[in-house]
Amino acid sequence: MNVIHSHARRTRLSAALASALALTSAQVAATTLGPGQQATVTPSDTPANWILNSATLNVDGGTALGVSGTSSKLFVTNGTVTQTNPAGVAAIELFNDSNGTLSGATITSSTGDGLLAALSGAGSLVAPRITIDNSTLQGGRMGVRVSGGSQVTITGSSLTGDTAGLGVIRGAVAVSDSRITGGTAGISVFTDDRGGGTGEPERRLTLDHTAVEGTQGSAIKVSALLAGGTDNVHIAVSNGSTLTGANGVALEVVGGTSRPGVAAPVSADVTLASSDIVGDVRVGDQGSLTLGMAQQATLTGAINGDARLDMDATTAWQITRDSDLTALTLAGNVGFVPMADGSHHNLSVRGDFGGAGGTLAFNTLLNAGGDLANQQTDRLLVHGDVTTTGPTLVVVNPQGEGALTDLNRDGVLDANEGISLIQVAGQSRADAFALRGGYVAAGAYQYTLHAFGPGQADPAQSALGDGETLNWDYRLGNRFVCLRDCVPVDPVTPEDPGNPDEPGNPDEPGNPEPPIDERPAVVPQLPSYLSAPVALLAYGDMLNGGLHQRLGDIRQGESSDPVGGELFARYLGGQLRYSSNLSFERFGYDFDQQVNALQIGGGLVALDGDNGSLRAGWAVDKGTTRVSPHAVDGNSTAKYDANGVSAWLTWQHGDGLWVDGVVGARRYHGNIGTDLRGDDVGDVRATAWTASIEAGLPIALGGEWTVEPRFQLQHQQLNFRDFVDGDGLAVRLGTVKQTRATLGGRVSRTAQPLFMPYVSVDLVHAMGGDARAQVSSDAWQASDAFAAGRGGNAYRVSAGAVSQLSEHVQLYGEGNYQHYVGSYGMRGWAGQAGIRITF
Repeated sequence: MNVIHSHARRTRLSAALASALALTSAQVAATTLGPGQQATVTPSDTPANWILNSATLNVDGGTALGVSGTSSKLFVTNGTVTQTNPAGVAAIELFNDSNGTLSGATITSSTGDGLLAALSGAGSLVAPRITIDNSTLQGGRMGVRVSGGSQVTITGSSLTGDTAGLGVIRGAVAVSDSRITGGTAGISVFTDDRGGGTGEPERRLTLDHTAVEGTQGSAIKVSALLAGGTDNVHIAVSNGSTLTGANGVALEVVGGTSRPGVAAPVSADVTLASSDIVGDVRVGDQGSLTLGMAQQATLTGAINGDARLDMDATTAWQITRDSDLTALTLAGNVGFVPMADGSHHNLSVRGDFGGAGGTLAFNTLLNAGGDLANQQTDRLLVHGDVTTTGPTLVVVNPQGEGALTDLNRDGVLDANEGISLIQVAGQSRADAFALRGGYVAAGAYQYTLHAFGPGQADPAQSALGDGETLNWDYRLGNRFVCLRDCVPVDPVTPEDPGNPDEPGNPDEPGNPEPPIDERPAVVPQLPSYLSAPVALLAYGDMLNGGLHQRLGDIRQGESSDPVGGELFARYLGGQLRYSSNLSFERFGYDFDQQVNALQIGGGLVALDGDNGSLRAGWAVDKGTTRVSPHAVDGNSTAKYDANGVSAWLTWQHGDGLWVDGVVGARRYHGNIGTDLRGDDVGDVRATAWTASIEAGLPIALGGEWTVEPRFQLQHQQLNFRDFVDGDGLAVRLGTVKQTRATLGGRVSRTAQPLFMPYVSVDLVHAMGGDARAQVSSDAWQASDAFAAGRGGNAYRVSAGAVSQLSEHVQLYGEGNYQHYVGSYGMRGWAGQAGIRITF
């Protein structure tokens, strides 16, 4: 031990001195350093107690039995301070204008605090300042206790106490990369109205990447030591900090009566940032809390008591049981944790619900609903006003079988039907809450959110309690659509539904019995699925139109060699409209279709002795078709990419008779999007096989006029791949087969090879083509079948021209209009232009 200044002396502590230093009256030997004195404790020195008065002590790798300093400096570097006697004394006590630096230190008090920082004596103005790094502090009471406005910085250290790992009575403590463990609480923060100290009079605690655990109680507990005073407690939890309480409470704020007849209110201001907190927030009697969440902070637990919660857009709160707080300002996400036993919880806001752009997620059993006792859902109950800016989005995590909620089968959701998700006693507005994505998919059907305002909400549906008036009720139920321009009926106060326990057959929404021209709405993408078979068959029909559409006039541009060749390319386009053979009630959908395609190919031409020819060729095609159903259920679009190959064999006799046979295959890949869900809702894939046989005979009429009757028999088979879409619907379109017979004639004039016009008329008869879509949901254990319509018969009128530019180059093109015969089928315009080169 090196002691500077020769007048340093060893003494016995008197009872008075011990009392002044908060020691017991036991006789304890100590080394005392007076003003300006310094000492260093090394490993070779005998452990001793130290009393410092405006002095400096270095514990450099050595051991001390205890240190008590006033207006002094203490440095403990890789040293040990162990206090075992007298009982209840801190291992290190630093008072008033003291500075302490602990690095790599081990500080232990078996019955007191590991370290105490405080003011001592009347009139003290400057509180201690202490830095702790990479150290271990353990106390029979607290690992570290901070009072009197002391400022303490703790980094990379471990604090443990039987009562609390850290206690803050008055002062500022910043903790980073550390672990704090306590019995009654991991950290105890006390309010105290006795005053004293300068600098920062409030209690400030900052936790940065720090783990706090209460082994018998809460992680952090804020309470009154004496009376509560008027100063707030400020706590900031950030950067991956964790709070764990053995009682399930992460943060507790509680006031009370600290002295007889003296109330002790406690107020705390806490911020959570970039941290994931698991545990409840509990505010007890005479306690109040302002809790702010920011920077992707999460809280999993309940909040109960006089708490005001403010959540920014990056934060999330998962509620594990009933919660009741004073006010909620929501820009982030609030959800309810699903319970294994199927139970549900309420979030009660006693004051106002505000914010902008937040999201609420509920677990809801989609049964028939109706009577409040029959509803099984999480619920938001607002006892004040809804003051949000813009809609708060609602997400429903559905369960059940998607029962029909229209109990009286009138095609309108009444105020006593459906399932109540949100209730408001004060002021609100119809658009204050909206379903994210616009609807909930229960199997193939839509559930939407319906707002019932003052004078419309059913008082019997109130879950607010305490006799409060139900002003606004936001209810989940089936959406109904009408065939024509129907205006939803304004909701009215419902009448007695009779026997709501027997609503008919609510578990089968696939077989509803709504009024004429009304039915439950299906998910918006379903009309695109049901339109796919007819639309893709129409695309294939256009690509397989016939010999003249493919090659132009084969009587022109022949090679004089016995064997020749040819190449061709053509572009096809069309705007079509389909009218369904199915009624509105049977989910029939008209649609618009746009087609664009390019086909290129080639072949060999062999001449025979009768001046006839035999052709064998191939072609590849690539195109797109866009399909837009006319659906009151919601807007959807489908875009299909198509890639095909084909081969043909054409024989032409010298007198003009020709026979053309084609076989081909094509693959379709479609993306289904909706206004509410965006793109990539469904991924439709199909493979098509085609075969065609066609024959024609040009007959000369004289004057370079020719009439050419023709007949074509065409068959297509579509094989759809099963898929699961974005709403979890398993869709099976299966296999669709269609055969078309075309009988027509063409009149042309060939006087001028540079311009050979023609007109043609065809009658088309379609056989087969019926398709059914099986739509099911494993989550809902529901399955429904929908008919997909059929193509129908049609007539087609065409006009075009062929231009033989040279012996080997021919241009050709036509436009046509088709219209269905009867009440359903395709109508619209189409056209093509091509070039063929022979060699």
